[in-house]
Amino acid sequence: MRHLEAVNGALRAVVAIAAVAAIAGCGASETTSTNAGAGGDVTAAQQRVEQATGTLTAKLPDAKVDAGSRKTVAVVACNRVQPGCNQPAVGAVEALKAAGWDAKLIDGQGTSDKQNAAIRQALTLKPDGIILSAIDPRTVQQALASAREQGVKVVTLATLDSDLVDAPSSPTVDVYTETGTLLADFAIARSEGAVKALVLHDSGFDILQPRFEGFVSRLKECESCEVLETQAFTSADLAGGVPRLVQQMVQRHPDFNVIYVDYDDAVPPLLQALRSTGRADEVQVLSSNGTVDATTCIAKQCGQDATTAFSLDGIGWAAADQMIRVIAGADLDGATYGIGVKLIDRDVAAKITAADGGGMWDGDSDYRDHYLELWGVK
Repeated sequence: MRHLEAVNGALRAVVAIAAVAAIAGCGASETTSTNAGAGGDVTAAQQRVEQATGTLTAKLPDAKVDAGSRKTVAVVACNRVQPGCNQPAVGAVEALKAAGWDAKLIDGQGTSDKQNAAIRQALTLKPDGIILSAIDPRTVQQALASAREQGVKVVTLATLDSDLVDAPSSPTVDVYTETGTLLADFAIARSEGAVKALVLHDSGFDILQPRFEGFVSRLKECESCEVLETQAFTSADLAGGVPRLVQQMVQRHPDFNVIYVDYDDAVPPLLQALRSTGRADEVQVLSSNGTVDATTCIAKQCGQDATTAFSLDGIGWAAADQMIRVIAGADLDGATYGIGVKLIDRDVAAKITAADGGGMWDGDSDYRDHYLELWGVK
């Protein structure tokens, strides 16, 4: 959905982990000590939860850049059926059109072959720039080489930094890490430091590694918390593999009380598995991205307890700002996603859904007007 190469060596997940290995329970397991007092851990977690569920102050760029004459930009989403891929792309198109530019949204359809084809399709438009939404530049190098040969600028969002493109990705790694640590804080606060967690991590998206590591590392800081088991999957496993994997993990660890998965799109099959084991109403279900479905589910108490949210549209606006600056030859310092990470629990979700009849958190400040003023179009 926010988006770093300097830390790639430490953050690279094993992208080609076989789904069969994950489903068979071949992923790594981790356990931490659980016998010490939890008072300090719980108090610190409660404070961070209170801050993240309150009003957030955006940290947006303040350097103006003239949007100038009309340009054409193609925006390629990794897979339009997944909100975390699609919505930032929609936001980028909205922003570019608001700046007076032409923008076209193209579906990458979820595989590197189709994403390469989508970029080549974009190049037939003779664009000035291309924005990639949650597409790892390493997997589309051939198409990006063609873009570079044609002088087309490329900006990415929701991936790791890469020398193959023209701007640092956004959101940055530390922001993704925060989406994980805040979910751990929520679990610690809700359980009063007695977390026993099952963890599922999608190894197919490199940028999800800091989120996963943030969740696990924060739980390790809690002396009375446990990570019972971690398992890897990929998006190809969502329909069938994830439910089976969850059932197996529950059988191995019936005393768990928290289950984490990297993103909201994986929650429905996870809940399906928990309901089949009779545990859906007994445990905390935690995820990230803040999609419409997740926010609505949390508000209606349908099984998910919390999500950490970017403004997905805001990630797209930040990418559009980068594109405008890249084409103008302007400084990119500070030009990244800065709207913040919102922790959405039941109270926050109820406010969001009541405000607009059901939707996503879209920041606590008017970032759109801010960007339009920076670009000289308002």
